[in-house]
Amino acid sequence: MEAIEIVEGLAGFAGRGAGTDAERRAATWLAAELSRERRDATIETFWCRPNWALAHALHGALALVGSLVSLASPIAGVAILAVALVSILADSLTGLSVGRRLTREHASQNVVISATPAAEDEKPMRLVLTANYDAGRAGLVYRDAFRRPAASLRRATKAAPGWLAWLAIATAWLLAIAIVRLTGHTSGAIGALQLPPTVGVLLGAALLLDLGTAHWSPAAADNATGVAVAAALADALEATPPQHLAVELVITGAGDGDGTGLRRYLGSRRHGRSPGNTVVLGIAACADPEPHWWVSDGPLIPLRYARTLRDLAERLAAEEPYLDLRPHRGRGTTPALPARAAGIPAITLGTLDRRGLCARSHQPTDTPTAIDGDALEAELQFALLMIDAVDAAVGELQAGRIPTSA
Repeated sequence: MEAIEIVEGLAGFAGRGAGTDAERRAATWLAAELSRERRDATIETFWCRPNWALAHALHGALALVGSLVSLASPIAGVAILAVALVSILADSLTGLSVGRRLTREHASQNVVISATPAAEDEKPMRLVLTANYDAGRAGLVYRDAFRRPAASLRRATKAAPGWLAWLAIATAWLLAIAIVRLTGHTSGAIGALQLPPTVGVLLGAALLLDLGTAHWSPAAADNATGVAVAAALADALEATPPQHLAVELVITGAGDGDGTGLRRYLGSRRHGRSPGNTVVLGIAACADPEPHWWVSDGPLIPLRYARTLRDLAERLAAEEPYLDLRPHRGRGTTPALPARAAGIPAITLGTLDRRGLCARSHQPTDTPTAIDGDALEAELQFALLMIDAVDAAVGELQAGRIPTSA
């Protein structure tokens, strides 16, 4: 299939949010279409609680309750705020928390295809190409009035934490004030210090609640285009296999927002494959004019992607100036982040606009009619060059000519 046909086909499954019937139908369609020219596709079902926005809205509500309760009972306030803070951190690190347990459980699916012949499965390194096919919700927080100032702030403060870190910081601030109240300090200054984080938590919880209950976007750009480019990469690598890489295509469900699909895929293979023998290349949205590679990513504390892969991307940017490749410091969750969090060498590639945003992402206007075919081609070219560079680096590693650290 042509890349744009995949985009249009996925966008045709209206409301394909994580764990929905539409998402499962999209997985079945993808498996049928992508396996026609390759080896058989495997659909891997898993159960999850994918509504991360509603889970964190509940954490914010719990922190708000703790802040108010601490005025009358500091002991109870400390206990509630401690639970809220631990839940925020645990959810970010493991996907398990009090708020997550209070959301509904759904079945989602990954589509897994080997893009190299069985005889090549013993190659020294396995390359996992991944993108998520589920749609995100079109909440208020994704409107340009919110996104553009946030992007400007991110560019101005490169060391700033992710959005979830601000919720954690506000909750920790309230917890510290509750502990101070526990020691008997109840002055007006304490109340004044308690007000800003309480207001911040209230606004954050309201935005997260709106997002957790919003309608699904068409998700043509973010991330049907990523799926299309990942599939095109698998086609190209099946026709001309890398010398040192066995290639696997993993199109994940429940990936928008917290990468549950890839996390489950990696977890199911934890005991059967060494992380040191796997490289993950995530493909984010590819609908904007400027190809980028992600230097770091993460909604809590941003994690830097593998140094070796970042160095390869920088080298390509210098060697291929016509592609206008650029680095990007993300503060969300792109397709390769769960692999990076698991200690696997990984990097995400995608395209962004001049503000460092994916245009129309999580908006009702994210439809196939707005997709730029040239952006898909540019990202495909960048990704193929990146894979060639990784393949060459693995060959040098096998020959003992480069260090093993990633």
